[in-house]
Amino acid sequence: MDGLTIGYLAAFAVGGIAVLSALLLTDIGHGDGMPFLSLTSLSAALTGAGAGGFVGSALHIAPLPTAIVAVVCAVALVSILQLFLTYLRGQQANSHSGRASYVGRLGTVTLEVPAGDGWGEIAFIDADGNRVHSRAISDEPSELSKNTAVYIADVDSEYLHVVAIPEAPSGATTKDLI
Repeated sequence: MDGLTIGYLAAFAVGGIAVLSALLLTDIGHGDGMPFLSLTSLSAALTGAGAGGFVGSALHIAPLPTAIVAVVCAVALVSILQLFLTYLRGQQANSHSGRASYVGRLGTVTLEVPAGDGWGEIAFIDADGNRVHSRAISDEPSELSKNTAVYIADVDSEYLHVVAIPEAPSGATTKDLI
């Protein structure tokens, strides 16, 4: 192997390791800057250039056409990566529902919720169909005992604010509420 081939191989190895570490170990957010100048994009460009240049050198193509192949591969890999990251960012924005989505849900008390100060626990099903257990408080004048049907009226950073449901909907049991 000549020096140029080894150089391209080294660029491919360093770029590949950098891309993997950027994708697996860091936040790939795009921020307000130019996304093609991010660490992930520059690492992908180095990987693409190293791969294209290595293949060109290994096939004994002249240095100038090999460099052109390396640049084309670098641009292609960065473009593919940007499309992939755009898709991932869109999924990330769609996949998380906040605690505010709990308002309006029905649940069941699993750990008594005392009147006044103190907290208990309720269980309910979130919008995605997952069973959630969360700490809850209530302004009710009396304690909410275990298996009491509740309505989530509000949320804050620590607790769900619940209100007792005087009567379950017709035909529904407490088991239907969680």
